Amino acid sequence: MTGSISSPQPPVRAVDQSAPGNLDEEPAPGRAGVPARPGTYDGRARSFREEQTQRRGGRRELIGAVLAAAIITLGVYTIATAHPYSSSNYDFPNSGPLIAIHLGPPSVSTVSCGAGGTAYAEHIPWTNASAKVSTGEVVVHVSEIWDGDYIGDPGAVANATPTNLCAGLPPTSTSMWYVVLTTPNGTNLLTYTVASSWSSVSHGAVGVEVANGSAIVLVTHESLAGTGRGLEVVGEVNGSLIRGETPL
Repeated sequence: MTGSISSPQPPVRAVDQSAPGNLDEEPAPGRAGVPARPGTYDGRARSFREEQTQRRGGRRELIGAVLAAAIITLGVYTIATAHPYSSSNYDFPNSGPLIAIHLGPPSVSTVSCGAGGTAYAEHIPWTNASAKVSTGEVVVHVSEIWDGDYIGDPGAVANATPTNLCAGLPPTSTSMWYVVLTTPNGTNLLTYTVASSWSSVSHGAVGVEVANGSAIVLVTHESLAGTGRGLEVVGEVNGSLIRGETPL
């Protein structure tokens, strides 16, 4: 029996999914997480965006590094140039050599006042000065060592006699201090307050030469020793600054 002979079918070829398709066909949009085909518009756009992100990241890193270096440099400069405040706010024209007053370390004692109560006396030796200095050429400050702020004595009244540092009421928490200048033999000679400047204990002259070996006695409501305060003697004569200071 003669059967029909079927014509042979061509073999089925596997489709290469990676081969480029018809150039006239619109490429399917890329999916998230799937790399775009090289050479396509989507691939070029993605490459451009990645390059832009890399450039921005590089710029941010560079700016951050520059800022960090600037902050470190500023910090080092601040630390290197920082120093405790040790000069007076008493400014004068400086046309002559500095006249240095050398003050010795203070010693603290308590004194009984004439009207009752107790005060503290901080004896500060006036060791010497590099030139002659009179009381009319200098003023006295009590100040914070680190920032130079003055500790005022509003309403302070200096009560002293030639032999008594505190002949009247003691200083108070608001009228904190006054100064007594003593001679080398220990006699109280002058008093000083911010409001009244120098006054004579015995109604004598107030502009007197300060002899080497004298002492400045700070009479206070409470001891200022070791509290970060200092005493300054500053002034000017013939264009020369006068300066002496010591921590209390």
